[in-house]
Amino acid sequence: MAVLSSMSPGQRGRVKTIVKGSKLERRLFDIGLAPGVEFTMITRHPFRGPVILQVGNSKIALGRGIADSVEVEFKT
Repeated sequence: MAVLSSMSPGQRGRVKTIVKGSKLERRLFDIGLAPGVEFTMITRHPFRGPVILQVGNSKIALGRGIADSVEVEFKT
């Protein structure tokens, strides 16, 4: 299974699971990122920097540690 932080800018995906537990899952749900949600990777900053996603009309920035905890499936 791929994780969010492994995606390249421009790739589209769908959230499969969040692996670090219910507290993180709730936090991500509150900002619009939950299992089943589709998104586009906008930017993946170098040196373990944040990733930026487009989810609907919103942009979401996530730290690399959180992005490592989100399992995704790629969309074509």
